[in-house]
Formats: sequence, structure tokens, C-alpha cells
Amino acid sequence: MLYAILEISAESSERVEPLGSKPKFWFRFPRGERRWLFKYARSGTGEHWAEKISAEAANLLGVSHADVELCVIGDRHGSASPSFVPPGVDLIHGNEILAGRILGYNAHKKFRQSDHTFSRIVAAFYDIFEGPDRTEALTTLAGYLILDAMICNVDRHHENWGILRSAAAAKKPAMQTIAPTFDHASSLGRELRDEKRKTLLAAHRIGEYVSKGSGAIYWKKTDPKGENPLALCTRAANIHRSYFKPWIDRVKNIAPAELEVLVSDVPDDWMSPIAKQFAKAILLYTTEELRKL
Repeated sequence: MLYAILEISAESSERVEPLGSKPKFWFRFPRGERRWLFKYARSGTGEHWAEKISAEAANLLGVSHADVELCVIGDRHGSASPSFVPPGVDLIHGNEILAGRILGYNAHKKFRQSDHTFSRIVAAFYDIFEGPDRTEALTTLAGYLILDAMICNVDRHHENWGILRSAAAAKKPAMQTIAPTFDHASSLGRELRDEKRKTLLAAHRIGEYVSKGSGAIYWKKTDPKGENPLALCTRAANIHRSYFKPWIDRVKNIAPAELEVLVSDVPDDWMSPIAKQFAKAILLYTTEELRKL
């Protein structure tokens, strides 16, 4: 069954969202009810279908995620997500979390932020959460990294993860949990032109393409670039096996046909046949590599 297309009007816009590099705005749908965030797909990219397929992959994997719908406003294509932040709760982004714990951390430096390391994220979670909550949060984080590896997401920068924190009540501490994963537009080869996709497919170079992608989480502060998402999972799973094992087991239970359906359900006028073939090839390759862990 093809994914539905949500149609909205320009009059629905409430305010521009300042975070991130892509143009976006908040609106209410149905009118006056739940708040949604619309993101324009930049010309020549598949950011809209990458968001949708990635959300469906997260659902298949069982990872908590922001819902995504393909969306059109006038003649512009994009994607839209309903807010996952309940009333009375704040979304605290990763840059705020790390800046409050690491001396000299630059919360405004989004690209090539080598202070944004896996070990520092884990240390922050150890500081924030205790007991069973800590185990749950770190296991959830591992699920997000498995998803990143699965979809080849290279944009897990420090504003693309966070925690949900409620206000502290009298005699009670603030309630907090890791936020659902969100913003997966930089996935599945969304930046490539079809001619490049054809070349890579014909030369059986999907593995090469996947392994070359540099993510936004660094393994060490001294590394020249962020760690590849699949390589990050491999290294992290060797150290924190208990957090990653449940997700690797789930990957093993996903059938190739289920992955292909995630892509096939994008309407043909939103995603070219060669882009679909390429995205399917990525998913089949990465899940096979993750099964080896």
C-alpha cells in the first residue's frame, strides 16, 4: 500500500523553526489541533522520502521515533512530523546536555564537532540516569545507532538527539527519558543523482558507499572526522554488548522482503525507480552486516 500524502496550506504555518539547516515551519493539523513540523525537501535531494522510509524502518526495528508523513504544500514536496513533546515537558538537545558537562564544549558548533564523542554521550547518560532508567536509556540509544547504521544516517549531530524532561514538582524530581529518534533526512543516499546511483549499483559498490559515509558522532576527539555509522555500531557493540544485543537480534528477524516494502511504498512520482533500487540495496547490505555483530 502506497504511503499517504498529507496536503496542507501555507496559511497553516504558525512559526519558522530556527534549529537545523533546512527550511521548516510548525503548523497545526487538523486545524487548531496537534502541532506538526513541516520540512521542505531541498531541490535535487530525496530528503522527504529518506525521512519517511527511515521512520518506517525505525518502526520495523521497534525503535521509538518521530512519526513522519510525506507532505505537500502548493507545489513543494516535503515531510511532516507531529510533535512528540507533551505539554509541560521540554526537549533538551544533546548540545545543551554536553555543554553543561564538558568544559569548553561549543554548543553552537554543529559540523566537525569532535568533542561530540560516543564515550561522552554515554558518560552523560550515566550522569543523568540511574539504575534501571540508565539501562533503558542506554539500550534505547544503542537502538538509535543501530537504526543509523541500517539507514546510513550521517547526521546524528548534537542537536539530533536529546532527552525529554518534565518540570520538577514539589518534593518530586523532574521526570526524564531519552527522546524519540528524529531527523533522518541524511540517509539512504538521498543526496545522489540517479546517474551516480546507476554507476554504483552496476559496479556492486554499495558496501563502498556505505563505508565511506562519515557520521556526526566521533569515536575519539582526536579523530579527523566523525565515525562511520556502521563502524560506530561495530566498535560500540564490542564494548557495550548488553545494550546492542537486543537490537541486533531484532535485525536478524527482519526479512529482506520487509525492507523492500518500506521503499516500494513510496509513490513513484516522489522517488525514482533507480533511487528505490539503491535505497533497497543499502538496507539489504547494512542489515546483513549488522547481523554479523
